[in-house]
Amino acid sequence: MLNWNYLESFVILSENLSFSETADLLKTSQPSISRQIRFLEESLGYPLFIRSRKSVLLSKEGLQLKIKLTPLVNEIKKLIMIQKELSNSLSGTIRIGSMHEAGQILLMPIIRKFLKLHSQVDIHTTLMSSVDICEEVLKGNLDFGFVYQLSDSKTLKAYVVIEDRPVLMQSSRSKFLYEERKFLDFICYRENDTYTKQFIEKNLNRSEQKRVRFRSSVNSHSVMLQMVADEDLLCVVPFGSAVESIAQNQTKIIKENLKLQPLYLICHEQTFFDKRKKYLFNFLIKEFKKSNGVNR
Repeated sequence: MLNWNYLESFVILSENLSFSETADLLKTSQPSISRQIRFLEESLGYPLFIRSRKSVLLSKEGLQLKIKLTPLVNEIKKLIMIQKELSNSLSGTIRIGSMHEAGQILLMPIIRKFLKLHSQVDIHTTLMSSVDICEEVLKGNLDFGFVYQLSDSKTLKAYVVIEDRPVLMQSSRSKFLYEERKFLDFICYRENDTYTKQFIEKNLNRSEQKRVRFRSSVNSHSVMLQMVADEDLLCVVPFGSAVESIAQNQTKIIKENLKLQPLYLICHEQTFFDKRKKYLFNFLIKEFKKSNGVNR
């Protein structure tokens, strides 16, 4: 198998036709360059250079190899330089704010993948509300945010990365059919939860809306779904948050909003002046696109 260093040495020597100059350029010794060229010639089975005391010339076979090999070697060298520059720029700490369940289910697997590929980057993720995330990104305390809801700031850039849909959940072991319930008792993500109320207004008829009671709230989709399974309550959550509970036959979908709801990756408009942040942004977008079909 031919050594990359030997090929690079040949290309440089074929340009300047000087063993000493080639050694200087590659920061090695002249005997080392001579050994590399000799090894190449023995491996290929023909001379690459015609040597004399006064000059070094390319052989016919050496000239043909130079024509074919030089563009390839130069292209590989460019790629190596780009990777080195990228590696040098990809270091330091990046801070991300994310919604709770959506972050745990959708964002964290992508972050784990990124960390495995780039050990020189530290990523700190904070779980909080969409409103707080937008504020912290605008203040510069967070580099990126993963949110359902946007602010009106013009300096905040938002990109749709996932489309999810709200679903109404009931216990899989419920003794009562949804239609037979005297009251529709809900557990919500927070008090006066607009997410749940909007779903009810759009998807429940007037008779059903009159039977709605908001019994409890907790800011965790996983806890909400557990309460639905154990206490026979109802809840509205994004489908992506309910996948595991459905798979374990703890809960089931009663109604769903067919209109998909976008989830956004947000950042400040100045983010792209930082190569490290821009690279992570593009990585996140690419990985989100791969997983987008899971939540439909």
